[in-house]
Amino acid sequence: MENSTLSSTLAPGITVGRQGRRRHQVKKTMQDLLKHCLIIGVGLFFALPLLWMVATSFKADRDVFHTPLRLLPYVNTMVTVNGQQLPLYDVKIGDQVRQLALVKLEESIGDFVDPHDPTQTFPQVRMKFAEPVMQVGFRWQNYVDALNYNPRSGSGATIFTYLRNSLIICFFAIIGTVASCAVVAYGFARINFPGRDLLFIFVMGTIMLPFQAIMIPQYVFFNDFLHWGNTLLPLIVPTFFANAYDIFLLRQFYRTIPEELCDAARIDGASEFDIFARVVIPLSRPALAVVAITTFLFHWNDFQAPLIYLTSPQNFTMALGLADFQGQRQILWNMLMAASTVFTVPIIVGFFFAQKEFIQGIKLTGIKE
Repeated sequence: MENSTLSSTLAPGITVGRQGRRRHQVKKTMQDLLKHCLIIGVGLFFALPLLWMVATSFKADRDVFHTPLRLLPYVNTMVTVNGQQLPLYDVKIGDQVRQLALVKLEESIGDFVDPHDPTQTFPQVRMKFAEPVMQVGFRWQNYVDALNYNPRSGSGATIFTYLRNSLIICFFAIIGTVASCAVVAYGFARINFPGRDLLFIFVMGTIMLPFQAIMIPQYVFFNDFLHWGNTLLPLIVPTFFANAYDIFLLRQFYRTIPEELCDAARIDGASEFDIFARVVIPLSRPALAVVAITTFLFHWNDFQAPLIYLTSPQNFTMALGLADFQGQRQILWNMLMAASTVFTVPIIVGFFFAQKEFIQGIKLTGIKE
């Protein structure tokens, strides 16, 4: 009797508790759904320029600035007439609109034929009365044309030439920057020598020095003194002399590594170089990955320095090569977008494979001592 009375007393409380948990779970689910929708919306907003670039790279010339604007690429609907592929148009003939195939076009005057009855021809039709019949499709020829585009006749330089030069510069720049900055940052972080902090402040002060202030002296030094003009050397050699930003980044990371590890190596008889190479460098892989990725991005996108030192199309980088698609009178937008997509792919692929190390390095370099 007492048990039944106790159960009847607790039952309303249990029911209320279950309902409360259910409401809390539904509320949490709705909050998570709202957060995900917000993240997806913001992501799409920032990804829209990339999507527009890729979509435009597949469009025909007349479809790039179609009104109203449309994201998906469209191509002419093609029909086979007498074994020949011809574009299909909606042509106004008298009071009727007929679907005809374009056989010949000269100075806004077209000759058309009925695809269902090739014996019916319609010559000398003004193209203002003809509207192409479009369908969703991808014009892969834009990529072929962009990769083989050679605006500077006689130079023989194509996108493959620019791509090769950019990869060479980025490869040696990564090696030079990582090697030099790692050594200098280790000296500032772990080795005590007179005037170390003052010298570090002086190095950090160079960050405030704009490139425009040293642009002319550097050009005179590399071009007139060393005679490295129109070569890749002025873009590669300076990377082997470290830079203040990456020195600071690596120094902050080195200082988070426990000093006890280095002391244990010293007790075992390891030299300072052995400690740097066998203890510090293996533990610094995330920070070194950040330096490598940022170095690649900087030199891959760099336009100003190659513009100053390079004059021959055979030595141009991808950043300079993209400018060739912008002529004085016209811009080949679809080919430019195709070349820009090729230009962007290495960045996306590189970040995709290195994102784990990159994010981990960013997190660890921000740890306070």
